[in-house]
Amino acid sequence: MTVRHAAALAIVGWYLMVPPAIPGTAQVDQSAPLSQWKIRRTFPHNQGCETAKARLHDAALAAETQNDAMNPRRGGIPALHCILCNAQCVADDDPRLKAN
Repeated sequence: MTVRHAAALAIVGWYLMVPPAIPGTAQVDQSAPLSQWKIRRTFPHNQGCETAKARLHDAALAAETQNDAMNPRRGGIPALHCILCNAQCVADDDPRLKAN
């Protein structure tokens, strides 16, 4: 690895991103282009983002499961409704972030 390559890697940041909801529904649009996802938080390193994502996912899934148990008519698949459960870590230089 060259010094220039190492320096380029050092300045990459990370976004913890969540998908949008499908308008008019209570479901998550997991197929939306990454450019339409919302930035929830930024991180200087991927490891911090992945740790936050795991915590967010666990807490959100638990809350959604509890909500589904209290509201059985809503449907029984928490991931369909849980925006935070579908969070992803994305490098800030990822080309998918550019709007089409």
